[in-house]
Amino acid sequence: MWVWSKLAALKWEDAWEERFYGNRNAVLTRLKGGRSVRVDVYCEEEGEAVDIAAQFGGSVKEVADRNWAAFSAVPGPPIKIRDSLLLTAEVTPSKLRELLLLNEGRVVVSIPPEMAFGTGDHPTTAACLRFLADEARARKGGRWRVLDLGCGSGVLAIAANLLGAEECEALDFDRKAVEIARHNVERNGAQEVRVEEADLREWRVERQYEVVVANLFADVLQASFGKIRRTLGPGSAFILSGVLREQWTETEEAARTAGLAFEIVNKKGKWVSAKGGVD
Repeated sequence: MWVWSKLAALKWEDAWEERFYGNRNAVLTRLKGGRSVRVDVYCEEEGEAVDIAAQFGGSVKEVADRNWAAFSAVPGPPIKIRDSLLLTAEVTPSKLRELLLLNEGRVVVSIPPEMAFGTGDHPTTAACLRFLADEARARKGGRWRVLDLGCGSGVLAIAANLLGAEECEALDFDRKAVEIARHNVERNGAQEVRVEEADLREWRVERQYEVVVANLFADVLQASFGKIRRTLGPGSAFILSGVLREQWTETEEAARTAGLAFEIVNKKGKWVSAKGGVD
């Protein structure tokens, strides 16, 4: 067994928690003194740990053999989103068929835990999925296209497509995330989802969408609101998540300055999610 480790300032604890949420082999430990956090991800193969280090820095070392099956937690139960979605880490075809039979009328989305990406059940992602389910119901029978900024595992774009969006574009700056998202698109049979590597600081807006989703950190959102505004036309919906409560006031002000407004703001735990559009 191998472990990837990295030390970070305590202020980045939430960011690391979100990045590895759902990965049952990831451990975050606050160090004595309360100023730092250590992030550890245990891997069966050295290459997996090395790939994480290539993305985030940190160190890799071999650890004593142990019962990997006992160490790895059993995936949690499926998560129901409204009355239309079921999110699961299950990948076995027979078990997926069983879930479909037991949850008639729901779209089943399979997102297994990956080396450095969770299953998509983080509170910020679940909030986006609820908003997407609402949009799918409201736009049923109509033509709607989705832009997913910071797609991670690809779960939002995949869910949107399976719920009826005729076309979805998913972007992430992380090359590994793009690779994983593409695999998840294929795994779920999402026909019209395009996943591309892109840095929002350099990305150019070329078209407008009916629904835009951005599950990003507050600083990235605030710097991107101007571009996001240009992706929205009359009647378009903008779904936002990934903002901590203490960051919401400045984030909302930056959105308003860019010409955006929110009609629904949900504060759950330490996270804020919102849905709105052009002011």
